Amino acid sequence: MSQARSADNSLVLVERTTGLAAVLGTFIMVSTAIFTITNFMGIQNVLVGAVVAFLASLQAYLVSERQSPSIIVAGLTTLLGIWIAVAPHVLGVTRELVIRINGIAGALIVVLSLTGVYGSFQTSKVSGFRSTGM
Repeated sequence: MSQARSADNSLVLVERTTGLAAVLGTFIMVSTAIFTITNFMGIQNVLVGAVVAFLASLQAYLVSERQSPSIIVAGLTTLLGIWIAVAPHVLGVTRELVIRINGIAGALIVVLSLTGVYGSFQTSKVSGFRSTGM
């Protein structure tokens, strides 16, 4: 019984963290319009933010409906979060507001995605115990 409760807690952890990551992806996407981020940096924020929001929403769907989180989706979201954080530096953006917005949001996406990966491992570990009868 405690193994089932542990799996449920891990699923809730993954579902909530991916939901927050989806919100942050949406924020990065709309930050282009809100903070008037122009040129390629603005386009990249819209596209990458949309992809992060989609992947995190997909992960939340997989957890809530199928109760099977995807480590691959969480890993891709983590990589995109890293890109969001370093993109202003790579693209040569000097506007301090853009650097801070992307840095903070990207770091939070990485932390939330890694928490989702951890929850995915916990869920698969507990599921393995259940299937073997331990």
